[in-house]
Parts: sequence; C-alpha cells; structure tokens
Amino acid sequence: MRSPRGFLAAIVFLLALPIAVLYQMLFGNGAAAVLHLAFALGSVLLSLAVFDFQMPRWITWTGCVSAGALAAIFLLQGVADLIENDSLTYVANEVLGQWLERILVDLVILWFVAMLLIDSQGKTRVLGFGAMSIAVCVEVYSYILMFFGTSLDAQVPTLKIMMLLPFVWLLLESIKKTHLTQDAVPSMGGPVKG
Repeated sequence: MRSPRGFLAAIVFLLALPIAVLYQMLFGNGAAAVLHLAFALGSVLLSLAVFDFQMPRWITWTGCVSAGALAAIFLLQGVADLIENDSLTYVANEVLGQWLERILVDLVILWFVAMLLIDSQGKTRVLGFGAMSIAVCVEVYSYILMFFGTSLDAQVPTLKIMMLLPFVWLLLESIKKTHLTQDAVPSMGGPVKG
C-alpha cells in the first residue's frame, strides 16, 4: 500500500458525517462534537500521510503544517462542543474557526492539487482531476458568496459535502502500490531493472 496513513485519514474523513448522524440519532445531541473530533483525527493522519507522497519538500511541509493546525482547531472545536464553555466556543468557532480555518483548508486543497499534478498517475489521476475540480469550484463559489455578504452555509449547505471528494481520491491513491522509478535502489544494493 502506498500510504496506510493516507488510507486511514480518508476513511476517517469519509466516515465522520455518517457516524455523527448516527450518534445524533442514538443520543439526540453531540453530533457536532463527534464531527469535529473525527475531523481532528483525520487531520492528524493527513498531516503524517503527506510524507508518503513524492513531492517537493516545501509542498510536503505546507500540507503537514496546515493539516496539523487544522487538527488543533478541530480538536478545540470538539472540546468546546463537549464542555459547552462560552469563551472556549467563541475562540474555537469565531476566532480560529473563521479566517484561519479557511486559509488552512485552502492550503490543504493546494497540497491535494500539487499531489495531483506532481505525484498522481494512471486512472486515479483522472478521478483526481474530477474530484479536485469540483472541490476547487466549491471553494471559489464560497468565496464569491462571501464577497456578496452571504455564505455557502446560508445558500447551499449541501455543497459542502463535495469537499469530501478529495478524500475519496486520496483513498484510491493511498491503496495503490508504490511506483518505483528507474533510479530506485533496493535495500540490498544495485539499481532496479525494468
């Protein structure tokens, strides 16, 4: 498997919403906390998975730091949802959860686009173009709505689900076998032959 951590990150992100809905149905409240905590775990896994892909160091570190910072924000939001402290909720959602979270999400999207252009190959690359095109269009549309004084949540909240498409693609990229280059050297010495 190319990236076990990428696979786990994708699974966590893709299962977060169904698990939160199920939790809400069973317990009546707390879905927001479950969702934020799942996103925190997924972001931690993603911040580690970026090292499994062959990309320039600065893009790798941008993805790592951005996903790691998102993990901290999501964790803080999840804790705020659990303990229902007004001050913590304000800091987690209004201070960190506005522009900083948005910028970090955009940097993670940038990492996905870079992975698509630099390290993706074959059929998954085609899927990646579709997934990333939709995700980027949704993000651009949300900025247009902000410019006109509204938000995606207010206009078309169901479009946010499309932001999970990059994780479907990440799941498929992660389960691919690693591709060896002609320069690869096995651990016992000598170049890999054709």
